[in-house]
Amino acid sequence: MNATEAYAGGDASLTAASRLRDLADDWTEAVEDVETTMTHAPGVTGWGSFGTEQETHMQDVQGHARTLATNIQAAASEGERTDSEAAWEYRSTSSSPILGRAVNAQQF
Repeated sequence: MNATEAYAGGDASLTAASRLRDLADDWTEAVEDVETTMTHAPGVTGWGSFGTEQETHMQDVQGHARTLATNIQAAASEGERTDSEAAWEYRSTSSSPILGRAVNAQQF
């Protein structure tokens, strides 16, 4: 596992989650603007209930983005820890290097 790449994926997910931080508020504001614009004759109704119903989904998206970012970071950390433990276990079985290749940029 390449922990550096995994952490980078987590950072990218955190950035995406932070950009979605105001998603529900922006959605509500946009629906209110449309509702105001569309009230003139002949008029279109139902924007308020539509906006409220969809706002719940926008809040879910925000929560999922935060959870995804947290899970990616946790997985990167766990993977790095597991690789390090495995490397030490391999190293402790012999005084000579067992692996002839680099593992997470360390030669064993």
